[in-house]
Amino acid sequence: MKRITLACMAMFSIILIFPAVLMAQHQHGTGMGESMKMDTRDVLVEGVKVSFQIMDNKEHEKMLADMKMDEKPAAGTTHNITVVLTDGHTQKEITDATVKMKVIDPGGKDQIKTLKAEKEMKSYDAYFNLAQKGKYQILASFKVGDKTRNAGTYYEVK
Repeated sequence: MKRITLACMAMFSIILIFPAVLMAQHQHGTGMGESMKMDTRDVLVEGVKVSFQIMDNKEHEKMLADMKMDEKPAAGTTHNITVVLTDGHTQKEITDATVKMKVIDPGGKDQIKTLKAEKEMKSYDAYFNLAQKGKYQILASFKVGDKTRNAGTYYEVK
């Protein structure tokens, strides 16, 4: 009887553990058999979640084509940086902000742009030149109503 009980417990353990191990190694992608290479970094600033989404232009063009959107990257740029602002209390996207971004390359040179509001995507984006290998500092300043907030992150080009 003890052997049967032990065998049942061993089988039960295998049935529970094996799928958990498989799920832990599961890769998330686009659902089309391949994954988009987008780095996302979230920062919380005074009740607003700022999501920085960084994608190289080739991947961004592919994503836009999949969404049937006709947009081409700006000449002389290598990456698209998208910012999504979410109210921390209501969890709703903020779509009425003015967002400016400064990207500082590893050599200290900066690029400053006002991000374009993408109302249907509930986000703000612009194209930047991140051609040099190394660590970039990405700073966003956004104004909602009368209040201006600042957020930042780092991104490394390898």
